[in-house]
Amino acid sequence: MVSPWGDTPRGAQITLSPPPGEPAERLGWTWKAVNAVLFLGVAVMLLSVGGQVFSRFLGVSITWTEELTRLVFQSMMFLGMAAGFRTAAHPRVALLVARGPAWVKSASAHVYALVGTAFFLVILVMAWELMIQQINSGESTPALGVDMYIVSIVLMVSCVLAILAHLQSVYYSKEMRRAIEDGDITS
Repeated sequence: MVSPWGDTPRGAQITLSPPPGEPAERLGWTWKAVNAVLFLGVAVMLLSVGGQVFSRFLGVSITWTEELTRLVFQSMMFLGMAAGFRTAAHPRVALLVARGPAWVKSASAHVYALVGTAFFLVILVMAWELMIQQINSGESTPALGVDMYIVSIVLMVSCVLAILAHLQSVYYSKEMRRAIEDGDITS
């Protein structure tokens, strides 16, 4: 028995369960790396915004912090989207799955994987074209001088991760597949 203060009696066994929405399967090195990058992004954003606030308090504005925050935020949005698909934590239409016949429920996971994969393949191709255009034009950010194709690379990596997440959640996670087929995930 665990007390409300978090201490456990002597000899009690502590089991670590995954956070809510996290599949019981092991994450694997790919998703651990994505989580680490997301954590690092939050830290960079906090430091950047904090530095901007502090510098304005002193009457000086650090111009590059706003741009850094925006670039990191964009990258985190893309990676966070991919990480969300790992647990199917996104809005979707579940009425047909929840109230439809059995064959709709069994097909729903495959349709989910197919449509999600097709969507992110289209975005991947478009991001590739955008990246080529940005490389050819030499586009860069004004304050930091960061080449804009780097943001497109993050988008392409996020698309690949989103496709991986779709396939993992349907074909490699029994819990997630059951939840998708039963219409339990409606975020």
